Amino acid sequence: MSGKKALEQFQKIRATRDIISGIHNYCDRWCERCAFTARCSVYAMGEEEEHIREISEEPERDLAEYVGSMLRDAMELLHDMALEHGVDLDSMEDDGFEMEKPGKKNYLVRKADEHSKWLIKWLDENELAINEKLSALEIAAKIDFLALSDALEVLKWFMHFIAVKFSRAVLPPFEDTPEGRHDNNGSAKIAILAINRTVDALTIVLFFMPEHEDQLLAALVRLGRIKKRALKDFPEAMDFKRPGFDD
Repeated sequence: MSGKKALEQFQKIRATRDIISGIHNYCDRWCERCAFTARCSVYAMGEEEEHIREISEEPERDLAEYVGSMLRDAMELLHDMALEHGVDLDSMEDDGFEMEKPGKKNYLVRKADEHSKWLIKWLDENELAINEKLSALEIAAKIDFLALSDALEVLKWFMHFIAVKFSRAVLPPFEDTPEGRHDNNGSAKIAILAINRTVDALTIVLFFMPEHEDQLLAALVRLGRIKKRALKDFPEAMDFKRPGFDD
């Protein structure tokens, strides 16, 4: 599907499906566990792309190439729409604005990154012990096996997610108003919710692997401090209403 056709398909999806506007902006990206995929335009676009590819028997396209093509057509459409309203985007002067990059000096980003690096190392160093525990539980108690397996999946899924979302949350707001801080608060909230999920998962791992108490408790303390700081830095975050999820 070309970028132009993708835009047309996107417009069709918006017109024919009960889409929740913006739901994909503040989700955890875990589509396999989401109850709202039928109402998500991003998920629907992926389904349509795969369906068209199967019918045409085309090879799977490179994601970066596909997105790049779509963005180029979107920019052309934006320029055309702007010209219709008497605005020439190409002639607009640079006002000197430069978006600040979310450096790792920020406490939340830095500590969340430390967590991901620690978790990668811990999972790698204890892979044999984890697999042995899973094998024993699968034989002795299936429900416990499923609980530990799920906890490990959660840890891996949110391993980098928290730092990424805080990196977005700490970007300078459009303006210092509730409206201007909208995306900052939304990004901070989903990061905090991911921390909650990670804490629950680590607690389950600790229950089944108490011999790793020192490291796991240290990780839980670190996550608790990150959450406390996030709630302080983003006092409006938990009042943010995520489209669909918090309606």
